[in-house]
Amino acid sequence: MVDKVRADPTNLGSSTCFMIDCVNRRYAAQAPPQDTVASPTFPASPASPTSPTSPTSPTSPTSPTISESDILYSQLSNDSEALTIVSPALISKFEMTYWYHGISGNPPKLMWRSDFESNPFPLPALGARFFKIPQKTAHGVFNTPINAVWGTVAPQILASMKAHGLKYSALKTVRFSTVEDGKEETLGPVVVWIAVRPNTTNAEAVHDATPDILGILAESQIDDVTVEWYEGSVERLVGPPLMSVEDNTSPMFGLNHPFNTGLGIPIARQSDDAQGTLTLLFREIKASNGDPSDRILALTTKHVASVDTTTPYELDVANPQHILVCGECRFARAVVEIEDAVNTGIRDAIRLAGESEGLKLKSGGANSTAVRRKQTALDTQNEDNATLQTFFDEVQANWQDINGRRLGEVDWAPEISVRVDDRNYTRDIAAFTVDGKKLENFERNIVDLGNQYSAGKLEDLFWPIAAVRDNRNIPADLQLPITRALPRRLVNNPDTEDKNGDPLYIVAKYGGTTKLTLGRYSGMEAYTCTDLGLESRDVVVYNYGKNSVDFSDHGDSGSLIFTGSGDGLAILHSGMPRGMNNHVTYSTPLWWVIEQILVKYPHAEFCGITY
Repeated sequence: MVDKVRADPTNLGSSTCFMIDCVNRRYAAQAPPQDTVASPTFPASPASPTSPTSPTSPTSPTSPTISESDILYSQLSNDSEALTIVSPALISKFEMTYWYHGISGNPPKLMWRSDFESNPFPLPALGARFFKIPQKTAHGVFNTPINAVWGTVAPQILASMKAHGLKYSALKTVRFSTVEDGKEETLGPVVVWIAVRPNTTNAEAVHDATPDILGILAESQIDDVTVEWYEGSVERLVGPPLMSVEDNTSPMFGLNHPFNTGLGIPIARQSDDAQGTLTLLFREIKASNGDPSDRILALTTKHVASVDTTTPYELDVANPQHILVCGECRFARAVVEIEDAVNTGIRDAIRLAGESEGLKLKSGGANSTAVRRKQTALDTQNEDNATLQTFFDEVQANWQDINGRRLGEVDWAPEISVRVDDRNYTRDIAAFTVDGKKLENFERNIVDLGNQYSAGKLEDLFWPIAAVRDNRNIPADLQLPITRALPRRLVNNPDTEDKNGDPLYIVAKYGGTTKLTLGRYSGMEAYTCTDLGLESRDVVVYNYGKNSVDFSDHGDSGSLIFTGSGDGLAILHSGMPRGMNNHVTYSTPLWWVIEQILVKYPHAEFCGITY
C-alpha cells in the first residue's frame, strides 16, 4: 500500500500516514478484542467494567511518524534567533515554548518569570540533534508559609495587577517537579502562577508588574517564591457544540451522527456509562412560576437517566447527574466507523489513480472524456479523504475527553410508574437541561436518517405500494422534520397497505445502538405485566421482516419512533429479547408523554412538534 502511494505522488500525494494506518489496521491479522462484551440488560446499555475507555491505535493521526513536538524542536533548534532573546520578547522563543513542557499535551507559553536571571533554562547547541528537554509536572501547594497568608496576599496581588492595567484570567499557586536528562526529579519552589487574558498585554508589562507582587509577598515574609506569567482564558468545560447535520453529499454524512443535533443522539449516564438515546428537545418559555426562561431540555427515559428507577429525582445542584454524548463504547465505535471510512476512501483513491493512469496509456496521453471523468472522481475522493481526516482529528481533540462530551444535567426524572392515570401507560421518562453552547447548531427536532438507505429506498420501505406512495416523500437530504405527535385516534388508523391489500403501518427509529431501523406498528396496544404484578399498556412494534435487523437493542432506550411522514408515535423503553435477538419493542405513546411533560413544564414548546 505504501509503495503504491509513493509510486504516484501526483495523484496520491495528499495521502497521509494515518490513512495508510487505517488500511493496515483494517486488514491486520488480529484477534478480536477480549474485553468486548454484550450489554447485560435491556434496554439501557451499561458498559462492561472491562470495556475499553477509548479507542487506541499504533500511531496518532496527527503524528504518524514523528511528533509535532519533535518537528517543532527541529525547527527551533536550527533557528539561531529562537535560541536567543529577540525584542520585544524578554526570553528566547525556545524557552517560551518548552518551559512548561510535560504539564499537558499542549502546554501554555511562558511570558516572563521572576527567577529568569538566577535559574537559567538549558538550551541546545545550534543544530543539536540529541537534546532532552526538561519535563515538568504540576503539583499542589501544601504546608508552606504562603498557605497561611494566601487569603490576605491574593487580593492584594489582584489589586496590584489591576493598578498596572493588566487583565488577568487566573491567579493560583503551583509547584513544578522537573526531570532533566541524567538527573533525579526535583521539586521546585512555590510559583505564583498568573494567566493574563490573551492578546491584552505583553512581556514587558508583566515584567514591570512583577516587583510589586514580590514586594507584597515579602511584606508577609514570603521570600522563596517565584512569579510566572502566561496567556490563558478560563473556559467552562462543556465541550464543543453539537455539529450541524451534514448534507448527504458530504463524506461526513452519517459518520457525524453521534455528535450532531439530529434526533437519536446516543447518550450515557456519566456515573456508570449506562447508554441510551435522546428522544427530542423542547424549550421552556416560562418557568412554572411564570418567570421567563430560556432553558432547552432533552427527553429520554428514566432508566437511562437514573440508576434508581423507583425514586423520583429533581435536580440536586450539590450532586448533579451528568448526561454524556456517547458512552465509552459508543464513542469507540464511532471512531472505528470513521477509520473504516478512511480505509475505504484511501483504497478507492489508489484504485482510481491506477485506472486513470491506465486510461492515459490507452489514449496515448489524449485528454479523453473518460480520462477527465476519472481524474475528477480521483480529485473528489482525495478531497473527501482529507475531510475525513480533519473530522477524525476534530473528534479525537474535542470529544474524547468526558468533560467535552457532557451534554447536560438531569432536571426531572419521576419514578417509573404504570399508575399515573387510568390508562396505565408506562411512565418511563426523564428530562435533562442541555447546555446552550452545545446547541449552537440546533434549529428544530429533525431526524438525521443517516447513510444506510437512499431516500428512494426508504420511500419503498415505508410505503410498499406505489399507489399509496404517491405524493409521499422522504426528504432528498435525508433530514426528516418531526412535525407532530400523532393523536390517539390517528395512531389506530394505518396509513398504507401491503401487496395483499392488508393494512400496514411502517414506523422507524434512530437509536444509539442499532441506528436507523424500520418496523411494523402492531395497531393495538399491548397489556404487559411485570414479575411483581404491575400491569401496563404499551405501544408495540415488531421487526420489519425476517431478513431485516431487529428493530431495537440494548442502548436504544429513549429513541423516538416515527412515521415516514414525520409524525412522532412513541418513545421506546423496552423489548423482549431472546438470546442475542429482540423480536418485540415496547414504547409509550408520544402524545401521552407530552401530556406528562406539560404537567411539569406547563410552558414547554416542542421545537416544531405540534400535539
